Amino acid sequence: MPKCTNYTSWFREPMSGRCLASGRAACLCVLCGLPAAGKSCLAGELRGRAQTRGWRTLLVTYDELIPARDWQESEWKQHRKTVLMCLERFLHQSLSDQTQIKTLSDQTQIKTLSDQTQTQSLSEADGVWMRFEQMRQQQSVSHTHMSSQPLVVLLDDNFYYQSMRYQVQQLARKYAVGFCQVFLRCPPQVCLQRNRRRSQRVPDEVLLQMCERMEPPNEIRNPWERQSLTLDDADGITDGHLQKLMVLLASALENPLSPVQDESQQKEADRQICASSALHQADQTCRRLVSQALASAREGQASPDVLKALAKELNELKAAFLQELRKDVLHRVSVFPEEPLDMEKLLMDVSAAFQRRSRQILSKHRRNVTDG
Repeated sequence: MPKCTNYTSWFREPMSGRCLASGRAACLCVLCGLPAAGKSCLAGELRGRAQTRGWRTLLVTYDELIPARDWQESEWKQHRKTVLMCLERFLHQSLSDQTQIKTLSDQTQIKTLSDQTQTQSLSEADGVWMRFEQMRQQQSVSHTHMSSQPLVVLLDDNFYYQSMRYQVQQLARKYAVGFCQVFLRCPPQVCLQRNRRRSQRVPDEVLLQMCERMEPPNEIRNPWERQSLTLDDADGITDGHLQKLMVLLASALENPLSPVQDESQQKEADRQICASSALHQADQTCRRLVSQALASAREGQASPDVLKALAKELNELKAAFLQELRKDVLHRVSVFPEEPLDMEKLLMDVSAAFQRRSRQILSKHRRNVTDG
């Protein structure tokens, strides 16, 4: 049985980003939001409408490709990377004029997942490849380039960091296809209620943690997110929602992205986006810690004057701390451009460092309360 490295070597070969030379339109559409926000229901409705228009559609559901498990952070990131590689291979085969490329199943002679004996011998990465291929086959979506129908790929995942969505946008840009994204905004309490009715629940603490980390599309800060639509889903998906989404998809199909021409400029832009995302999350973490410290002081019967002074000092500390962190992060992504920034570890370090620095301020104000 070939290892996954045999598959990944294919992606190291130079490719052309101009896969639409023959006029075939395609787009990647990211569906993002909290667990139980309604993404899967929306994806199903959207897929049905797109097919009614004669568009080929592939629904890529991350939860089906990456099974729920207590993954290590590095393992989880690798699986997400493998999904993107599967998607890239599908795009290349669907849009390229290179008719001699063999399919994944031809190259590896992989059977479907019903062959339990073979499945047990696969590595987890190989399993992602197999599940992607099975997903494509079950939806009767060909990966050959013969069809002239527009191709819409719907990506169903939480995509809570904008850097996750940016990876998809860059893939769309590489292949000169359209890109758009839909953010389902749903109150956390509604998501929690829906989630508790599921057969496979996401733990409440994980869902709430994801809510804190969620970075909704922001076209002002990130111009590449301008093809975005935010839907409020507290009461479910409406016909009006679907009509707006079909307009968004049509626009993405009609306006493919331009391939990257200057790699150095693109890499610098990638580093800035990575740093911006990290600093935004760090700011959220520090804000939460300041709020917790003030709440604790309030419970300790601190006077309004003490609370006011404490808030002032903690916010000043936060501003100085984030300024130092910004320099550190920008330096890190510049010196080690190929090394991915471990967001989870960064936020843990930020939390520990800020708490250490704020301890002296909190101790001083506790003494003031005791002396008073």
